[in-house]
Amino acid sequence: MFTVQCGEMRLPQIAAILWDKDGTLADSRGFLQELAHRRSHQLNQQVPGIYDDLMAAFGCSHGQYDPTGLMAVGTRYENEVAAAAYVAATGKSWTESLALARAAFAACSRAFSHKADLTPPCSGIRELLQQAAALGLKQAVLSGDSTPNIQTFLNQYGFSPFIGWVAGSEAPPVKPDPQMVWTACEKLEVSPEQCLVIGDSGHDQQLAERSGCRGFVSVTWGGSPAIAAAAAVLTCPQQLTFLP
Repeated sequence: MFTVQCGEMRLPQIAAILWDKDGTLADSRGFLQELAHRRSHQLNQQVPGIYDDLMAAFGCSHGQYDPTGLMAVGTRYENEVAAAAYVAATGKSWTESLALARAAFAACSRAFSHKADLTPPCSGIRELLQQAAALGLKQAVLSGDSTPNIQTFLNQYGFSPFIGWVAGSEAPPVKPDPQMVWTACEKLEVSPEQCLVIGDSGHDQQLAERSGCRGFVSVTWGGSPAIAAAAAVLTCPQQLTFLP
């Protein structure tokens, strides 16, 4: 067991860290803005006139990026359903609307086949992962991104040796379903009460609470606002330390 120092707060009896990816391990702000534009443009070609509404729904209208918006905290599935709803509002059937949204999202994914190139690690993350691994602290990544994208990110930046399990949200269970944590615990051979979730969104906080984790730490270094219900709020990776 280890103690996690979060600023002025200490959380003892921790055996594993469950990391979020985008906004926590990876700086994804620029990528998500561009992805929102491409998805909206792709759907606007099929259903003219919905571009502005889609960008507003994604939280990326007028050149702004909302760190609490749908692109920032929603899973791919949630974004697809939201986009399909705007298509359906034009009078198309739900089946056709969902098919159009899925096709547009798939096309944009192919255009961004090297997402990891556009989402570099946040400053100081490598040192945190190395420190935790050197102590023997177990680590997993539970993300709203797809599992292949998580694995590519970890491989590209040399983080894979530090991480014992990864789970994306391309298929259920997705955040904040507690089964994501329970499965990770089985793979890491720890209990939820020994796990600390570290992330940047309300989904991460709900994931920790619903699964019975030891606690949730909110990070703002990726541009997201603080989550009030967190055990601690950290503004930079240097405020996080792992102690034997």
